[in-house]
Amino acid sequence: MVGSFGETDVNETNPSWLRALLQRGARAAIVAVAIGAIPAPRAAVADDFETPPEQPPGNLLPAGMATGANYRVVDPVRSDGLMHRFVLDSSFGRFDAYGPLALAMRVREIAALTELAKTSTIEVAAGGMAHGVASEVNTAVNVATHPIQTVAGIPKGVAHLFHGYTDEAKEAAANARQAVSNSSTKGGGAKHSAASKGEEAAKRYADHYFGLSATERRWYQKFGVDPYTDNSVLRAAVHKTARVDAAANFGTRFVGLAGIPGIGLMSRATDAIYNEDPATLRARARKTLAGYGLNPAEIDDWQNSLILSPTRQVLLLAAAEALNGVDGRGEIFRHALGLTSEVEAQVYLQSVGLLVLAHGKRPVTAVLSGVRLPAARRADGHLIVCGAFDAVYWTAEVTKLEAQIRQVLPTTGVAVRELWLAGSASERSRQELASLGWELHELEQAPAGITGQDGANERASAR
Repeated sequence: MVGSFGETDVNETNPSWLRALLQRGARAAIVAVAIGAIPAPRAAVADDFETPPEQPPGNLLPAGMATGANYRVVDPVRSDGLMHRFVLDSSFGRFDAYGPLALAMRVREIAALTELAKTSTIEVAAGGMAHGVASEVNTAVNVATHPIQTVAGIPKGVAHLFHGYTDEAKEAAANARQAVSNSSTKGGGAKHSAASKGEEAAKRYADHYFGLSATERRWYQKFGVDPYTDNSVLRAAVHKTARVDAAANFGTRFVGLAGIPGIGLMSRATDAIYNEDPATLRARARKTLAGYGLNPAEIDDWQNSLILSPTRQVLLLAAAEALNGVDGRGEIFRHALGLTSEVEAQVYLQSVGLLVLAHGKRPVTAVLSGVRLPAARRADGHLIVCGAFDAVYWTAEVTKLEAQIRQVLPTTGVAVRELWLAGSASERSRQELASLGWELHELEQAPAGITGQDGANERASAR
């Protein structure tokens, strides 16, 4: 019998995106950030930067979400300067969530586990921890003695998004040198052709994702969760239930698959994720990707990237389709080739969705190349950079990342630089960004990201 941490009904586990209630408090001092040829400022001291405050979950989440059937969000919640980092303590183990949309998805997964537990025994991960495949979120492992340990810095993968084309070129060259070195040390007979490497990558992808049965996909569809989730506890529970295929009549009504704000999910995309074999999706996507200008090698690399699950690939294809008429849409897929972690992929996908939202409000004409965070131009000379961050504070790390992204952006023909956030920035951050030439757009209540509908309240801060 599964216990309960609260009285919230499972039907209440489909929250809209969350309004972050951030601490306001202007500071008079302005920190100069040096880039390019501008002389470096004096060494910064701790008082020059903000420390994101700890907050109780109830201050950040809608009523009824902080505690629900068989789970509670650990108190306090901290921000790393860009995003709130949540921990859910549940009857099925502890789960981490980087940001509010990830939290909403985890809550729905726990609702699915709650339903499955009515007809099957759920095996909790060893030690009670149920992290994803490659989670970078450093969270508490002992809630009983200490609610949450000091949050580490911004995840390496997320910081990676602030690098630009030059860095990508260096990485490609380094990888090529490594490949040559490996081949040399093994001798000519050990060299692998590009074709054989492609076949190996395709096999790894197939082994990782193509084993999901149609019956399992139907169960995921019942619960409205991603059939390619990294939630190992849920995957095991669905696999076990699908083997028996119990005809349980769950009374809970679940809505469709969680979408990404701005992208949404057209009915055919939802049908594709739940009802089509990923191998079929893969074959159809090749022609679409070629139409966006990707060459055969890029298409192979994109389709074989383990970070890009079939669901993520469908969402990125849907985003490109939503940007119909915009030049350079192939860059959306090229930049995805450099993703290094689950957390980075999550933020990138949500940021692409944010670009689609920005395009819907004021159309963009071209997606920029060489900038990992989704960026685009408008016909009026405005430059748009999108980062799906919900709780931005002016920390030392954020200061460095801002300077980094500004260095890789083009300057010719740029009238205004716009920064779009999927949440709020502190008053200090607003002041600093304005002083550095940014026009800030905050979606204080992001779209109903769980359904992909646009319901955002945009706050624009002029330079």
